[in-house]
Amino acid sequence: MKSVRLICILALLCGELYAQSDAQLRSYETTMVQSPPVIDGRLDDAAWDLVDWAGDFIQRQPEDGAAPSQDTKFKILYDAKYLYVGIRAFDLEPDKVVRRMSRRDGFEGDFVEINIDSYSDKRTAFSFTASASGVKGEEYVSNNGDDWDSTWDPIWYLKTSLDDQGWIAEFKIPLSQLRFADKEEHVWGIQVMRMLFRKQERSYWQPIAQDAPGWVHLFGELRGIRGIKPQKQLEIQPYLLGKMEKSPAEEGNPYATGSQSDLDVGVDAKIGLTSDITLDLTINPDFGQVEADPSRVNLSAFQLFFQERRPFFLEGKNTLNFGLTESVAGGQFNNDNLFYSRRIGGSPSYFPSDEDIEYVDRFEKTRILGAAKVTGKNKNGFSWGLLESVTNKEMVEVQDTLGGRREVAVEPMTNYVVGRVQQDINQGNALIGAMFTATNRRLDEDHFSYLHKSAYSGGVDFTQNFDDRNYYLSLNAVVSNVNGDEEAIYNTQTSSERYFQRPDNRRKGVDSTRTSLSGTSATAAIGKRNGNLIFQTGGTMRSPGVELNDVGFLVQSDYISQWTWAQYRILKPFSIFRWVRFNGNQYLTWDFGGVNLQKAINFNTHAQFK
Repeated sequence: MKSVRLICILALLCGELYAQSDAQLRSYETTMVQSPPVIDGRLDDAAWDLVDWAGDFIQRQPEDGAAPSQDTKFKILYDAKYLYVGIRAFDLEPDKVVRRMSRRDGFEGDFVEINIDSYSDKRTAFSFTASASGVKGEEYVSNNGDDWDSTWDPIWYLKTSLDDQGWIAEFKIPLSQLRFADKEEHVWGIQVMRMLFRKQERSYWQPIAQDAPGWVHLFGELRGIRGIKPQKQLEIQPYLLGKMEKSPAEEGNPYATGSQSDLDVGVDAKIGLTSDITLDLTINPDFGQVEADPSRVNLSAFQLFFQERRPFFLEGKNTLNFGLTESVAGGQFNNDNLFYSRRIGGSPSYFPSDEDIEYVDRFEKTRILGAAKVTGKNKNGFSWGLLESVTNKEMVEVQDTLGGRREVAVEPMTNYVVGRVQQDINQGNALIGAMFTATNRRLDEDHFSYLHKSAYSGGVDFTQNFDDRNYYLSLNAVVSNVNGDEEAIYNTQTSSERYFQRPDNRRKGVDSTRTSLSGTSATAAIGKRNGNLIFQTGGTMRSPGVELNDVGFLVQSDYISQWTWAQYRILKPFSIFRWVRFNGNQYLTWDFGGVNLQKAINFNTHAQFK
């Protein structure tokens, strides 16, 4: 602890070597076009002559505030259906432009990007990226730049070309892919960026220093948009999937004959109910082509967290996010969340194991009969999300030792409901929100007594920014309740999340007669975002009875933890370095019986050479 205080004192004595400058807010004036440009990556259409070039980009990396080594200019037009963006990336050595092909959202090689805050809420933006090779990338930006969701995949059009002056990117973005209010005149936030790959140089139209306390709220302005109406979105994607698998046959096993075939049919749909509300629907969704999870070996008693990869759940996932503890210092509690979509449609939890069963047919995932999700945000800064999903009662065929066959239920029919609301206050300087989840199972088989019949959780969160968002305070509180047979609640008490049966548990031990269990969680943190010295300190707790794993994610309960993280950073290049960061972390953890579980401190340094 003395070492941490000494480092903080020395850093404060050194002072701020570099501070956020009050960059002038830039503005670009666009105009409506009657004959739109052809998207061919040339920028030679007469329509582009209707507006002026914008340029004078400022370097942000590696040298904050310096002039870029290559010039960049852009133009923006619009009509009733589309926004058109043309970016000219000048290069004195065009043969050195790095044009790498990659998958969508690869962001490799030279690229340009435009961020659009069409909500004008100073917190969220839609990002469109074009690589010099023509690869498209998109991200949904939320929490004022703290979260960049690359799983957002809108429909838009792009062409790029290379010439003796550098390279060109020409965008055509449907207004239906953006969200904006229904009014006569709009002022949107925009930011345009260029990445010069060979120099690892990023330059921006609206200067924003590396140590700025945020991102979206510092954008420049796009003016001149008048008379457009929010566009309703309609996308329907039916599918038909047939598959056949060949494998070595297993003698005597009627379910391993060496050949298996299957046929699936379903539909996904996205409907823009209004300019502010989007409805996502799925019936028997096609998850067969989803990228596989990476292989991981778990040598602990605690569950592993896997990223969601299924398209239906990825769309708008930030809206339904409620992290219990988002500590910069890290920790086992950072993945805890009220909603973990991998719980829906996962592997069945029961395996037939009666003594007379000899062979069991193969089963993989619980079928999602149908799911619907409504997400939206209005012009007053109120955002919401509601998800409803029903999973099938899964049956599997088994063969007994006498050759008879029957079906056994391996997963009950289950209903999941998740709701989330948030309200921006004072253009995002404050944020208040709440979330609710409910899981209800139809336990119509005796052997399902190990499962919770119902599980509920709810939480509220609040964030307040101070001093032009340089400082912040964040708070949240959560309650949970699970109900079921005595076996289900006994399993919950003795699971790896809490181990009530452990000999060193000073609190009340296992109660085998309980049919419900309730608990709470809370977190408080304060921090500083800008300048050479930044920090976060806070505390989090999980009461012994808190349980979220029916539709959320919880690693462990029964602890109270405190952390402090501080970083002293030099972001301007000096000597042989582009930047240097010095970090210090400190942790203390107790259980609810007062036993100290952890005392830790560490220091680390990160640097990038010129």
